[in-house]
Amino acid sequence: MSSIDYSLVVHYAAVGYRPYREIGEYVNVGIVAVEPNSRFLSYQLMPLQRTKRISACFPAVDLSIYRQHLKQLDKHLATLAVETNSVYAQSSGVSHHPAQQDLFLQGSDDEFFQRLVQDEESCLFFAKRGVTLANDLPTCVHELYRRYVEHWDLTPIDYAEKELNRSVRRLLQTKRLDRFYRDAPSVGTDAYHIGIPLAFWPEGSPVPTKVIKPLNLAQATPTRIYTYGDEWVSKLTRLKRVKSLPENVLFAVRMPSEPDCQKAANEIRRALEKKGAIVVDVEDQEAILEFAALAEEADLTLEAE
Repeated sequence: MSSIDYSLVVHYAAVGYRPYREIGEYVNVGIVAVEPNSRFLSYQLMPLQRTKRISACFPAVDLSIYRQHLKQLDKHLATLAVETNSVYAQSSGVSHHPAQQDLFLQGSDDEFFQRLVQDEESCLFFAKRGVTLANDLPTCVHELYRRYVEHWDLTPIDYAEKELNRSVRRLLQTKRLDRFYRDAPSVGTDAYHIGIPLAFWPEGSPVPTKVIKPLNLAQATPTRIYTYGDEWVSKLTRLKRVKSLPENVLFAVRMPSEPDCQKAANEIRRALEKKGAIVVDVEDQEAILEFAALAEEADLTLEAE
């Protein structure tokens, strides 16, 4: 696991191309990102000559008009970046350039982007907003571009894991424990948070006190097992770093059958256990119920959703 100490909180938005506002369909064509403390701006847009995806999604679109919109946006962002970033470099971040009022909501720490271009009817808009941790803003933007525009390293929906979630929930129903365990889509802080499907979160507690995460390690190759498993090891690491790691974490794991895959899955299990999690086989119903059990005499009030 990496020991990188991320020093930047980066707010980003994917730039979407939406020629027909009334139907809502769009294609990601770029990334814009800002480091909120310095207001330093970085971005990456799809090259003008790459129009195959645009044509495939919107065959009736005039590509010359699409290129014109993208060139205008590039010019707008390039001018803004030169002005604001040079001002930041000269002032060591003491003041923020007034031109960035187009991108930031004054006095708000929750939403740093206000609008992308002056024309709110433009076919280019902020399609997806998010927050991530990074050490270097340009590198972070490039990685976000690869993910949102080039679709690199995307994880397809794991329907087997969705079934594991339903299976564990049905198991909790047999002991009427399902009423205490609910989906927690935001465990962590504003800067970093994750979703956990089964969490016991008493009212007043800053984090859930018990969480259960069914984990499908029965992937097709060792590489996919390492990639997916390392993601959850990293999530535990970051939750601990931001002081939001639940005290009791259980992974109910489905193991692969192939020897090479089993070796990879066992390495992931050990890595999760080193982070303080309990790891059991998803078929070990007794262990899952024992972990999920709550004191019957306790006056339990759940945190409101």
